[in-house]
Amino acid sequence: MASEKARLRRYENDLYVSGTGVIVMGAWGIMKMIIQLLLGADNIFKIIEAETELERNMALGLAFIMFTVIVLIIMLIHLYIGLNAARAARDRPYKKGYYIGAIILLVLSVLSMPMYRESLKDLSNIDTTGASILVDLTTIYVFYSVIRSTNEIKKLKKKLSGE
Repeated sequence: MASEKARLRRYENDLYVSGTGVIVMGAWGIMKMIIQLLLGADNIFKIIEAETELERNMALGLAFIMFTVIVLIIMLIHLYIGLNAARAARDRPYKKGYYIGAIILLVLSVLSMPMYRESLKDLSNIDTTGASILVDLTTIYVFYSVIRSTNEIKKLKKKLSGE
């Protein structure tokens, strides 16, 4: 029984750390999006062709608003998953939807990995592509850890309450 309680504490600690990791990886993903936007700003100006300055400014404003909404949604999802995982790890009230959110983001992260295939062919950017792959693999591990820890905590709590 003592070893079961030790395992429970270990998985609760893993869940807490992984929940924090989800928040950090969400913040990093947003920073990455902002950096990519800033580096590709010239392309955005080329894409938005307008007859008047007013139309161009309205199109840029709309693009900025859409980008901001997407960034907020991404951060809110990561905060929801991370904060609720951390609360669950500390036996505080939490929303159970974080588990399903973690599964969905894990699947999406894994499915997005083949998109690096084309980037790996460009040897001039291999260092940034490699770094992005490592960050994405870390994100996948963090989501996996949230899911695994949640499952193990449920099993151990059921086992300990039954004794």
